[in-house]
Amino acid sequence: MQLTHSPEEAYQYLEGGGEMGQLTRQYDWASTAIGSPDTWPQSLLTTLSIILNSRFPMFLWWGPELVQFYNDAYRPSLGNNGKHPKALGQRGEDCWPEIWPVIKPLIDQVLTTGEATWNEDQLIPIYRNNRLEDVYWTFSYSKVIGEGGTIGGVLVICNETTDKVKTYKAAEEARMELEFAIEAAEMGTWDLDPATNRFIGNDRIKSWFGLAPDDEINLADAISSIAEHDRERVTAAIQSAMRKGSDGNYNVVYTIVNPQNKTERIVKAIGKAKFDAEGNVCRFSGTLEDVTDEYLVQQRKDEFLSIASHELKTPLTSLKASMQILQKLVNTDQGSDKVPFFVDKANSSLSKLLYLIDDLMNVSKIQQGQLGLHKTRINLVELVNDCCEHVRMNDRYELVVGGDKELFIDADYRRIDQVIVNLVNNAIKYAPRSNRIEINVEHNAENAKVSVRDFGIGVSAEKLPHLFDRYYRVDSLGVQFSGLGLGLYICSEIVKRHKGQIGVDSEVGAGSTFWFTLPLNPLLDEE
Repeated sequence: MQLTHSPEEAYQYLEGGGEMGQLTRQYDWASTAIGSPDTWPQSLLTTLSIILNSRFPMFLWWGPELVQFYNDAYRPSLGNNGKHPKALGQRGEDCWPEIWPVIKPLIDQVLTTGEATWNEDQLIPIYRNNRLEDVYWTFSYSKVIGEGGTIGGVLVICNETTDKVKTYKAAEEARMELEFAIEAAEMGTWDLDPATNRFIGNDRIKSWFGLAPDDEINLADAISSIAEHDRERVTAAIQSAMRKGSDGNYNVVYTIVNPQNKTERIVKAIGKAKFDAEGNVCRFSGTLEDVTDEYLVQQRKDEFLSIASHELKTPLTSLKASMQILQKLVNTDQGSDKVPFFVDKANSSLSKLLYLIDDLMNVSKIQQGQLGLHKTRINLVELVNDCCEHVRMNDRYELVVGGDKELFIDADYRRIDQVIVNLVNNAIKYAPRSNRIEINVEHNAENAKVSVRDFGIGVSAEKLPHLFDRYYRVDSLGVQFSGLGLGLYICSEIVKRHKGQIGVDSEVGAGSTFWFTLPLNPLLDEE
């Protein structure tokens, strides 16, 4: 075959190219149908120089035998085991028997017409990694002109899109599963375009608003369907979520009234506003869940607590009056000096019970954000010790108070007393086989912290997030404990009202540590 270049000149075009450049230079091309590189036409050498030094995946079929070349960027598409490296210099038909009926017509089209092809996210399974894999490609086949103006080969510029296609399919499956879950949960979905005020809802929402499935939802009508006593609050929540600079979260419970049959329905709306690069809201969407039954269970519980509190308060008030009379009588008696001490303690305990009952009656006020505080300057360590006096009187328990010896904060003495007493009583209640309780009082530059540790049954991880929910009771290790499930809920609300935080660290079988923080220097508020 006639030489077109010296060997040195020919191999200059094959310089660089990483692994495939080296393999191309070392390959015994003389044993193939296209011969050694010094006989290759200029067009082939130039094309190979571009391919080998490109970081975009490229593949070339050359000559009547469709001898193959490819670069490092294409190399990963061949997998770890399979066609590489023997695909280099191989005839196309020998290399791709599993897909030759698919790709050969595309090659022939380019060789015959000279017109390029284009395919996007095309499934072309190939054998790699010791198995036949479904592989997706976006690729173009185009001609490479050889000597004399004829078509010498077909250049493939491609990109494997398998991961993109799989991600899209996974997203579609997730979307379908979400739609199924929403449908199964009988939830409504809604979407608001802030630019046009167009409000779109699914059939369920339309039925709640008294509309047919084919009807459009007018935003004004949707707002007017909100019960009048909730309308202002819901409107404010919507405006807050859509306000520039907000986190976009929307979570509100309210009543809607069907304009056709006047049926009332309590719904929970959860949504999210999305913002553009300038911070302007561009979309607002979410779900609407019918929670009517749940809130009517809740209403019955509130009614029960109100009745129970009223019935309990009357005899306790009477008992307190009796104890006060007894205290006056004891003061004139020359009997044991221990009697007045225990009478005082009993009187103090009864006072705490009355305070707790008052709190039960104030549960509805807590829900409305109306929990009142009376803050004074108090010594938190002294308060902790006072709260624990009833435990120390019982020889069964070993109560250890550690940390700061003195720590002053601004807080409601009675409310914080209630929190500590509740946590200590829980430590006793949920650690029936342990007699040790550890209380620690400490502080940093910003907060005081009180922690109560027991060595009891502990709480499982799935129950921890619900411990401070209203009416939530912990039943652990097959043991059921009495109570209405209000104690920790009230504690949580008291601490939050003080601008503090409350939490728990626990492990089943290893006890629990309940803790709360209070700011050392709270901002002046409305109290």
